[in-house]
Amino acid sequence: MDVTNFSSQPHWRHCYRNICTDNFVERKHSFPSPFTTSFKTHSRTKKITMSSEVVFNLEYLTRLEESARTLESTPQQRSEMMFKAQREVDAYLEQLSLDHPTGWVIPPKETQGQDKLVQPGQYQVQSGPNQVQSGPDRVQSGPYQAQSGPDQAQSGPDRVQSGPDQVQSGPDQVQSGPDQVQSGPDQVQSGPDQVQSGRGPHETEPLPIQENGVSIDEVLRDFSRIGNEMEREGHPGHMAYVPGNSTAPAAIGDFLAASFNPYSLNVASCRRAVKMQQMIVQWVGRLFGYPSACAGNLTSGGTVATMVAMTTARDHKVPRSKDYSRSVLYLSELTHDGVAKCLSTLGMREAVVRKVPVDDKYRMDVNILRKFIENDVQNNLLPFLVVATTGTTDVGSVDPVPAIRAVATQYNMWLHVDACYGGFFVLCNSAKHLFEGVETADSIAVDPHKGLYAPFGTGLVLVRNGTLLRNSNTRQHGNYMQDQLTNPEDWNPEDLTFEQSAHFRAPRVLLPLQLYGVATFRDALQEKLELAKYLYLRLKGQAHIQVVEPVLSTVLFRIPGVSDNTNRALLREITTDGRFFITTTTVKGVLYLRVIIFCYRTHRQDVDVFINKVKDAVVKMELPEVEFCHAG
Repeated sequence: MDVTNFSSQPHWRHCYRNICTDNFVERKHSFPSPFTTSFKTHSRTKKITMSSEVVFNLEYLTRLEESARTLESTPQQRSEMMFKAQREVDAYLEQLSLDHPTGWVIPPKETQGQDKLVQPGQYQVQSGPNQVQSGPDRVQSGPYQAQSGPDQAQSGPDRVQSGPDQVQSGPDQVQSGPDQVQSGPDQVQSGPDQVQSGRGPHETEPLPIQENGVSIDEVLRDFSRIGNEMEREGHPGHMAYVPGNSTAPAAIGDFLAASFNPYSLNVASCRRAVKMQQMIVQWVGRLFGYPSACAGNLTSGGTVATMVAMTTARDHKVPRSKDYSRSVLYLSELTHDGVAKCLSTLGMREAVVRKVPVDDKYRMDVNILRKFIENDVQNNLLPFLVVATTGTTDVGSVDPVPAIRAVATQYNMWLHVDACYGGFFVLCNSAKHLFEGVETADSIAVDPHKGLYAPFGTGLVLVRNGTLLRNSNTRQHGNYMQDQLTNPEDWNPEDLTFEQSAHFRAPRVLLPLQLYGVATFRDALQEKLELAKYLYLRLKGQAHIQVVEPVLSTVLFRIPGVSDNTNRALLREITTDGRFFITTTTVKGVLYLRVIIFCYRTHRQDVDVFINKVKDAVVKMELPEVEFCHAG
């Protein structure tokens, strides 16, 4: 083989340059080496003498190439893998509406008698301009549908029809030509033999990593078992914690991000990817009333978003590490636990944390906050950061941001707003007043994987003065990047966070917004606010039930005058058949059953069924007759 010829091929050029310019010596490897010592050319084994010392084994290199090319794929292979993966997703989504939100059992079908449903106006719950007709899962017609060719291919967010096999997919419909998916060994099932993580002997291990690969069918069959071993947070009956949701366009966004795989944190690497991310950041900034000088980043979640904000606060307010031990962070007793956790990561474990009590509306008590600060100043401590919450996880309450801002300004403190759960309710006209003063905060953390229904791992941090954020995170490139063309005017995402080589998160947020429009998300969130009010009004009229009026989409209720164990028994009675998943929480020393209505698949019919279960559970407990009682 002519050396000149092989060096002329583009894919060999790099290899040839290294071989011809470096001084090679024989190396010992744990695997067969392509370099062997010889003074002859062996044509049968395709060994080429590169010098008097080294012979290059092209046959071995060819075998490596053939194996490595397995990682490549043809359009047909990609289509087949995507089709089969979609089939597994459709099977899971079809089962999602049948199973318990934690996947334990298939509950009996609910019947809703007209006597159990609220008649219009009975509790003054009216429909109006915010009434939800359709949502992320229901697109009947519009710009999303495409028709083309003799096969009449149609595609939309939740419907795919293509070719003679008439493939149809959606949350409630799974059909696929001759391979019609109805049920079988590959379908996500639940029942006595259902696999539950940590729940019994049927737990399985994932398919092991092996020397040789297996078929895509086996891989997908193994992966789909995850549907039997997870809390199904997209289930309409999942009303615990703050359930995560994800839409089909968001999943497509992740697929596109992973397939194109740009380095999205540097303009020089991919300007368009950076623009996509900056577009989202600036849009969210405008939602909260931030100036255009703000800056931010998509993060892996709310805790990382908070940590980036707190790092900026630390660098700006406590520049000397010797002052960390006398620095003070102020939280309410309902602030998310992730905030205090960040102190350890930031190297401020010795900092002082003050938990401020909440008032009778579960908001941070500003008078007590002021007293704490005054006392700390007198004791030569350094108040540097106060965190307000717009949507506490336990209750959904909103701290009085304007009053907290006034205190923070008086004592030269950084004000951070935790809007991870409640933030995107700012889209709803009925809730905008709750976010008054947020525009004055120094930083905000919000979770698109909550209010924008993006997949888990999607947080967002905003800093009002973007320069401060940049000063805390500017990357000093290594020598290996000295030839990269850079512009000091560019605001690279890698200079606005500690993360590098991060996932390209923008498409999972941007595609659903572009496809559905902001109005769809506004309606979906407004529906959850209305459903929370609806649940409150229905429970408010029930005997034996004390209920707290919701601020956002979280409703607390309990049986008053009984032990905590009795209220836990009520919880078990409500959830025993597996139709709903709710939990308890303790607020100001009182145990409540907690319901959060957040999943975009949760609608009025689901809430009606839940109300009936609460009523039936109370009846079964045979409590003494009392007058209606409620709080709020």
